[in-house]
Amino acid sequence: MVTAAVALGVEVRPLAHADGCSLAEPIRARIDIPRRDAAAMDGYALGADPVLGAPLRWEIVDTSTTVLSGGEAMRVATGAPLPGGAMCVLPIERAIVTDGWVESDSAALERSGIRARGSDLRSGAIALAAGCRIGPRALVAAAAADVATVVVRRRPRVGVLVRGAGLVAPGDAAASRDTTPDVLGQALLSFAAVWGGRPGDSVRIGDDSEVFLTAVSAMRDRADVIVLVGGAAHGARDATKDALGPLGLKLGFDGLAIRPGRPTWYGRIGETHLLALPGNPTAAMTVARLLLAPLLLRLAGEDPAAALAWEPMPLLAPVVSTGAREAFLCATAEAGGVRVLDRGSDALGQMMLASADRLVARPAHGRALPVGASVPCLRF
Repeated sequence: MVTAAVALGVEVRPLAHADGCSLAEPIRARIDIPRRDAAAMDGYALGADPVLGAPLRWEIVDTSTTVLSGGEAMRVATGAPLPGGAMCVLPIERAIVTDGWVESDSAALERSGIRARGSDLRSGAIALAAGCRIGPRALVAAAAADVATVVVRRRPRVGVLVRGAGLVAPGDAAASRDTTPDVLGQALLSFAAVWGGRPGDSVRIGDDSEVFLTAVSAMRDRADVIVLVGGAAHGARDATKDALGPLGLKLGFDGLAIRPGRPTWYGRIGETHLLALPGNPTAAMTVARLLLAPLLLRLAGEDPAAALAWEPMPLLAPVVSTGAREAFLCATAEAGGVRVLDRGSDALGQMMLASADRLVARPAHGRALPVGASVPCLRF
């Protein structure tokens, strides 16, 4: 599935609309950072050659002064450009101010407290390397480099299509006992954004095949990946695939030997990827973590292996043996290890998902494991 996917290419985007994208080309500074010598702290910029005496003193001049002469000082704030002739910045906490004069509480003065021009980055130097994901901190560096547009790898557009009778938007279910909140539509769009996708529409439809076909056909025009929810259950699965036949569906796989998520299937219609997930929330989010995350990274031109960085952790509580399928169990990381979560009476695991921050992988026919046994874990 992932190996057959091809990166979507690159595009030029305004910096203001590049959040979440990965750089296809490095960002180079267009200006020196800082642009001129600047104060590294609040205090007084001191000119050379203080007024001799005991102690050494500098006369405070107006803050509009552009060049300090010997024996002059000017009040400066952190980050402010320094006047010419400044030899150092005297920190405010070390300054003794009396009648328009400033003196230091120490005779030792060095060229300190100054951020020299270009000391962070020189014009033309690389501010952010290719491959960097644009986020809040990267935006700081990109803006400081004075760039308005960036060349990024195109993020895959993701649409979610949720099938099921009686599904309504969260907040509307209390009006009727025959309705159920759609718990996965927005959750999967949020998940896609975390893993490099560009969230699109989430559409709820019933079980009518013609309506389903129309909805998929319309979503193809604005999505590189369509996530089908509720179209991977036994019985409904074949009907769903048959309904997509007129659109030219080509199956990649049909069913997985895992728990949860056995009826999952994947295919393509032209260049559009379709991943069909079970309607069970725990199963859907588990399979999305295992399959959708690396697919989105691949389409965005990033390394899909980054989504599957398993790490060993010791169990804090015993786990039972597994059945004939490989199992992926919701768990939470705690001090010193990982604890597999029990669904209890929550058959769909919806409340458990809020606590789970790890998946624990167990092999088919795996034996029961005691406290302290090492298990492979994936951030959920």
